[in-house]
Amino acid sequence: MSGDIATIAQQLGAAVELTMNPAIPMEQRHQAFNQLEEFKENSPYGSQCGFHLVASSESPVVRHFGLKILEDVVKARWNTMVGEEKVFIKDSLMKLMSSGTGHLTVEHLFIKDALARIVVELVKREWPQQWPSLLQELDTLCRQGETQTELVMFVLLRLVEDVALLQTLEQTQRRKEIYSELTANMEQIFTFLLGLLEKHYGAYKASGNEEHCRVSMAIVNTFTALVEWVNIQHVMANEKYLLRCLSHLLSDPRLQLAAGECLLGIVGWKAGKMTERAQLLCLFETDMM
Repeated sequence: MSGDIATIAQQLGAAVELTMNPAIPMEQRHQAFNQLEEFKENSPYGSQCGFHLVASSESPVVRHFGLKILEDVVKARWNTMVGEEKVFIKDSLMKLMSSGTGHLTVEHLFIKDALARIVVELVKREWPQQWPSLLQELDTLCRQGETQTELVMFVLLRLVEDVALLQTLEQTQRRKEIYSELTANMEQIFTFLLGLLEKHYGAYKASGNEEHCRVSMAIVNTFTALVEWVNIQHVMANEKYLLRCLSHLLSDPRLQLAAGECLLGIVGWKAGKMTERAQLLCLFETDMM
């Protein structure tokens, strides 16, 4: 079967390249496009071929198509999928998060975004009931290095956007369950993110490495998605440590815009009472400024 998968994947990759080649007549490109669409809709080997394309192709466009197949499979077939295939997809996705992309400074953003999008689609269907170890697994990934940490930030950012900000999750009950689980784990999530920010910003200031700067920015962007709706006690925790960090980052040319946007989200916080919002006046204290 592995030989068949490799053959099919090779044919799919050739079709993808053909559709993107402007030198090929439009009719042939249209035929190749229809071939790809027919495969996505009808083939029982979608997940296997998707992972094969991502792992074996050197073409970013073909790898992205492999990820798109995986996203479509999860969205369209997850509820009717057998348990063995669900486990295969979940385990294979976490392997991709661990070692399936290039280094964060060279990997294409659209590849990283596509991978994060699939993981989020899986989270929407499995967490917390069928995937109670999710947060621990994300923490383990972050311990592997900067590339994995940035991917984890992309996953958390998109999850928060889909569930709490944009509310694009169509199933109301699932959105409520995930929102509730995020809220219940928010103290742990803030502690986790602050630890990462301290680690990577410290490494960036000590070495000037680009990867640590990028990870720091991804962490701040994740905070920005959180601070608009979480309980203000998380923002004010540990003697306003997050606010102090963000105020300090305003002096860094590479990170000041991201930090400023996060602070803007905090001062625009409307989720609580006026007395709670009054705590934000601390931003005008001398040690903050």
